Amino acid sequence: MTFFFSAALIFGGLIGYNKASGGDLFGAGPQAIQIISAFLLIGGLGISILWWHSIDEAQREAHKWAWYWGGSTGLLAIIPLFLLARTGGDAVFAGYARFVDMEGHYFELGMLTALFACIIGYSVAWVIWWWRHR
Repeated sequence: MTFFFSAALIFGGLIGYNKASGGDLFGAGPQAIQIISAFLLIGGLGISILWWHSIDEAQREAHKWAWYWGGSTGLLAIIPLFLLARTGGDAVFAGYARFVDMEGHYFELGMLTALFACIIGYSVAWVIWWWRHR
């Protein structure tokens, strides 16, 4: 498991450094990013399954409750932004896209924003669950 996390950190660091420095590390073989990403996703899923089987029932309930209530609430909070984007077009979020350096990548920006909202909601709900069950 340590190897997997180390490989993911190194891969992410290389891609981030390369992109920030203006390089083209995978320009000759863009499929390399897809292959490595697939390896990391499949490995992450396998590690998640092993981890899930190793935790106790209280931890499982906390995570299920947090994902259901917190993740759902986080996703629900995104709906007004979605409606605003549908009615106002790309210009509504141009400043936000520029701020996070994702101009022209609105689909990816929307997915990451929704994921971020779900994770924030999950984190808050997880803390609430443990606070109530301590």
